[in-house]
Amino acid sequence: MSDSKKKYKSSSQPRTVSASEIARNLGNFETWSSHQCCEQVSLSDLPSEFQEDVDNLFGTTKRIPLSWLDRSFDCSPGFAKFITDASQTAPELFSDVVAHRASNELFEDVCVVFSAWKRLAKMRSSKEKWSEADFVANVYNVFRTSAIRESTFRVQCAISLPQPQDTFQNALDVPRVLNTKTVIPDCAIFIPASRTRPLSHSAKSPYKLLKNHPVVVKAGNAAKRSSFRYQSTPCVQLPDMPGFEFASSFWEDKKPVHALLDDAYRQNRMSTTAAIRHLHSLGIHAPVTGLIWADGVVRAHIDWCEESEGKTVVMSAPYCGPRDRSSNDVFHEWKLDRPSDILQVYFLVRNIDQWTTGKFSDYIVRGVNQMVDKLSSSERTYKPWKRVGDLAPPLKTNAQKENHNISVTTVVTSDASPSPPKPKSRRRRRRSS
Repeated sequence: MSDSKKKYKSSSQPRTVSASEIARNLGNFETWSSHQCCEQVSLSDLPSEFQEDVDNLFGTTKRIPLSWLDRSFDCSPGFAKFITDASQTAPELFSDVVAHRASNELFEDVCVVFSAWKRLAKMRSSKEKWSEADFVANVYNVFRTSAIRESTFRVQCAISLPQPQDTFQNALDVPRVLNTKTVIPDCAIFIPASRTRPLSHSAKSPYKLLKNHPVVVKAGNAAKRSSFRYQSTPCVQLPDMPGFEFASSFWEDKKPVHALLDDAYRQNRMSTTAAIRHLHSLGIHAPVTGLIWADGVVRAHIDWCEESEGKTVVMSAPYCGPRDRSSNDVFHEWKLDRPSDILQVYFLVRNIDQWTTGKFSDYIVRGVNQMVDKLSSSERTYKPWKRVGDLAPPLKTNAQKENHNISVTTVVTSDASPSPPKPKSRRRRRRSS
């Protein structure tokens, strides 16, 4: 029989869907989030210990000098109108207590924001169609990259997804969703390596003590990419030097279709869930923020985790606005067409940058050091968090067919070699005379 006529059996493993495919399909995301123990909650559910963090992160009042509104202020007519419009819709942005030196530095920053706002206005007034990349290049990155000064700003950084925490039923289609190992957010904010280096470089550093602890050594395998070196970072790509990496915020950009904001939120939750599970595995209790950008509209959410019945439940609360303002909307939306909104988003990004190297970094140092102490005294155990191998249901025998509950089984299939095919007997045909 010729090779072209040979029939091969299709693979028993279904094709794994991507993170974006999971986010776009409500059924797929429900499957993924339920087995990851994810819950969408209200901002009122935020633990009191994080309330000050959220207030500081989203606090954008008293940032611009009132003197900028005076006619004597030296600026262009366009900039003067931009600032005046912002003061009319958000007077709380302005104050007369801003220091003169800070005012001079701030003027350069706000000029960048003004430039992004003008580009957006020009895009809106034209009749051209604009892509997600156009909005990123012409508007978003014009001011958000300049706002990140102390933290590390990474673009398209692949993040490892966490291991499911629950069993699944009738797993004909579930492995297609749960086998997904990575998500790629458009932007991620990390603590700089220079700030985490003291936690990992010396022989007595928390990283080395955890890495060499017998419980941690037994929990992973370098050959299967589950050792502590892999578990110590949320990223797929390991850093050049062994050590920790910590992400505080993830951002998702979507095409200029307002309906895609919901898809972007679900996809961003996959990134923040990974970061929360990474922090939790190291005994770190801290919130992680997310921003969604689409068609000149920005939304935000705050995620954290809580323990419930032996599982790590990842909570995600959409940001619905300041506490002193009542709103029935699920999300507060900043529309970058408005001068006041684009200024508030700029200050929000500045807050995230400063918080990452400030309070968030404090949470990291305290949590890691406590993890070392508690692991040494057996007050706490260690549990890896990253997705490893392939999730596959065990083959059913006739006796097992009545049992529909299938536990999550990790099977590393990449090293498995197929059994050799059985040789076929060949019969010589008689030649007709």
